[in-house]
Amino acid sequence: MIPVLKPTIDEQTKKELMEVLDSGWWGFGPKTQEFEKKFAEYVGAKYCVATNSGTSALDLCLKVHNIKGGELITSAMTFVSDAIVGEWNGMDVTFADIDPETLCLDPRSLVITPKTKAIITVDSHGRLADIKGIRKKFKGLIIEDAAHAMYTPGAGKDADITIWSFQAVKTLPMWDGGAITTNDEAIYKKLRTLTWLGVEKSTYDRLDKKKYTWDYDITQSQGIKAYMTDVQAVVGLGQLRRIEETNTRRREIESMYNKAFKDMPQIKLPLPSHTVQYYTMKCEKRNELGEFLADNDIATSVHFKPLSEMTYWKKAVKRPLPVTDREWLKLLSLPVHNALTNEQVNYIISKVKEFYAR
Repeated sequence: MIPVLKPTIDEQTKKELMEVLDSGWWGFGPKTQEFEKKFAEYVGAKYCVATNSGTSALDLCLKVHNIKGGELITSAMTFVSDAIVGEWNGMDVTFADIDPETLCLDPRSLVITPKTKAIITVDSHGRLADIKGIRKKFKGLIIEDAAHAMYTPGAGKDADITIWSFQAVKTLPMWDGGAITTNDEAIYKKLRTLTWLGVEKSTYDRLDKKKYTWDYDITQSQGIKAYMTDVQAVVGLGQLRRIEETNTRRREIESMYNKAFKDMPQIKLPLPSHTVQYYTMKCEKRNELGEFLADNDIATSVHFKPLSEMTYWKKAVKRPLPVTDREWLKLLSLPVHNALTNEQVNYIISKVKEFYAR
């Protein structure tokens, strides 16, 4: 079976991972600090706080801004993390509709009320959300979920705070992990303690040469255990070295699909994506095509089945979502990752064409 997404790692990173494992220091430490510094430089931010997941990063963005209660608005066309963190912080979650082309939250669908305290907007499939458009309607906290945009030029520039994800199927995979970037020093310093249950100084930071200072203080209770470990970070450093190469390969595969499908009336090509987090086309007979490809050893997926279709999250549908309801039924994601060979891509193309020629 050809997988939809597949993480890869190079030999140098494997060697460096073993060095960390042999070092005996597996928790937050020098490799995590090195990753934070290099990642901030790469995305053009002043500060980076690495976390154990993108979900933890989203939760901390609300906590660091003292958001509790009120309304959180996000898109239904996303993973559940963008909504569940609102509930964790006592918020009433409301879904906004999407732009039919970008699949990002559409600012025109926003209904802002005195209850609205934060908006989480997603760079869907790596295409940048219209944060400037959102800002025209809402002056409160805007969190950019750039999990799909690692790294799309311009990501992390316009929101108040930005999160990133390094989960196994993302374009910078560590198996799991996340990060928060900000240009606000006060927010950065507060985040530092929030990633470890409010402990003012990490175990690694309490090392003074060979002497360990056991004493520390806790001055607040908002934190969670969310710091990144050196085992994750060393993999992230290796993936950061390769990100331009692996994203380039994804765009090559995108171009092969686009060239093959551009004149097929049954398929509407996706808008370009710098990361090609997913190659998600709109197509006729979506479910039947997916089943046909599976029978031919090609995995596909749907990105995304909207949260508004989930039993628990129907309560967040306060207003109609006509675009979301219509567009998700057409979406199908084909395999796209740097481990795919041209032979495999051409095989996938041939099977898609075979299906529609029947």
